[in-house]
Amino acid sequence: MEKKLLTKELLNELESIKSTTLDIIKQADLSIVLCRNLLSKFKRKVLANGFETPTLEIEFFKDTKQVPLTNLIYYSELRSFEAQFPKGNKTVQKQAILKKIKKLNRFFMVNMDFNQYIEQGRMYLDDRYFTRAFFNKFNVTTSKYYYRDPDFSTSHDLLLAKLWANKRLIKYLEERLKSLNKRNGKKVNGVLKGLKWTSSKAALVELIYALNHSRSINNGHIELKEIVSRFQEIFDFDLKDFYKTYSEIKARKKSRTKFLDELSEGLLFRMNKEDF
Repeated sequence: MEKKLLTKELLNELESIKSTTLDIIKQADLSIVLCRNLLSKFKRKVLANGFETPTLEIEFFKDTKQVPLTNLIYYSELRSFEAQFPKGNKTVQKQAILKKIKKLNRFFMVNMDFNQYIEQGRMYLDDRYFTRAFFNKFNVTTSKYYYRDPDFSTSHDLLLAKLWANKRLIKYLEERLKSLNKRNGKKVNGVLKGLKWTSSKAALVELIYALNHSRSINNGHIELKEIVSRFQEIFDFDLKDFYKTYSEIKARKKSRTKFLDELSEGLLFRMNKEDF
């Protein structure tokens, strides 16, 4: 029960990171640390207490351990992909995404039998796949890290985690490709592309927070993060950690609404000029 509570806490923390950190690499870094910490905690408990029955051991390696292990693999792969993702050229970016998807699909082809075993909810080999007694009975190489602790691993727990992580990664890449195709088509959600934000990052954050607070978009029935995401797409502008930028805006000693003040003053100046 305690291990399940710890996995639930991890999922909540990962979701919190995802909702407050737009920078993918930073999000991955924070998530990787949390997953590693929980796996280390699990390992100490398993080595100290073991399992009362084979059923509990299977449950741990097939389900409980999968939560931090799958997320660790997913965010590690995600970080590696984004860190190496080509800049600028959309054609090259599209090729990079397709190449990664092709590599992941090869993984599923190689492990097709095990994938079907899992997807069809079979259990008749669980005692062999997910207990440590059979750790050396299968020749499974699922990682570039060939050494795994036989006291904290089974023959297939890492392979299962890679299956879940890679399925999730393919979905991410498909969304990445879809977004890229929309940009290449000069439209994002029906909005014409070609617009560039040429003022400062702080100015855009100031504007977004003002629109959000005034409930000017969807009558306020929209998350701040979603507004930020849409503005980033429309203006092809990366706001990264906009929460930090907002904190810096609030800490200003002079006007905390500098950009909005300039907008108001500029519009009033134009109106007054046109009156003459």
